[in-house]
Amino acid sequence: MRKSIFQLNNHSNYKEEYKKINKVLNSKCIIYNKKNYNYFDFINTYLFHHWKYRETYLDCYEYLRFIGVNIKNNKINEESFINFLEFLLNIQLLLESEKTIHDNIRFSNEAYSILFHNIPILLERYGYEAYDLDDKVLIYKKSIEYEDLLDIVPCEISELLLSYHHSKNNGIRMKRIILNKIYNYMEKDIEKYKSLNNSVFQAIKTIIMKMGVIGNIDKKYQNLTNYKMKKYYDYCFHMMCYLIQTEDIMKCKEEIKNI
Repeated sequence: MRKSIFQLNNHSNYKEEYKKINKVLNSKCIIYNKKNYNYFDFINTYLFHHWKYRETYLDCYEYLRFIGVNIKNNKINEESFINFLEFLLNIQLLLESEKTIHDNIRFSNEAYSILFHNIPILLERYGYEAYDLDDKVLIYKKSIEYEDLLDIVPCEISELLLSYHHSKNNGIRMKRIILNKIYNYMEKDIEKYKSLNNSVFQAIKTIIMKMGVIGNIDKKYQNLTNYKMKKYYDYCFHMMCYLIQTEDIMKCKEEIKNI
């Protein structure tokens, strides 16, 4: 029995997809001010120097090499491919903020399809998801268990949870800022969290109050290295996630118990 076209699976791999994207974006796929540009030359001319996350990189080619992408060849691994898609999404977000350019740029049909249609499909296929956080886009590996947690909390807290959970490069200062905001959220219902698991809540409170998240670091913990301090902050985050989810877990437990 034949399959409908809607039942057929596209088995192309990320290397083939990268090759296709690379070919289109390296062609004259943009018209701006009556001139034709390839995608990367256009970025260098009009956008890259406006991107505040470019650090000290002078052009997009240099930045792409930093994230593991050399657009002059088709060799790439999966992590670099996802980095490449994340870069493209961030440049598109930057383009939207530059209204004068955005309103006068024209993409070829192929480039438009890749940037606005294909990338979300590719992320879904390889188990990733893109999130807008302020003025940047971050791509994360999907986690069903973690997505369940995000459904429980308000949007502003879910963004904090995402930012902490997925960014391995958060420094101590950023970890403190995020943990402080999550703790402020939990404090609004402090008695509930104490009743769910007081020992876990007290462990969270110790890290928040005595390890420099709120106020100064207690004398007992002043000799902790940055590595160990980050580790305890990560413990605090995981305990917070556990406690936020505990009420729903208990409901599931009771439902199973009453079958």
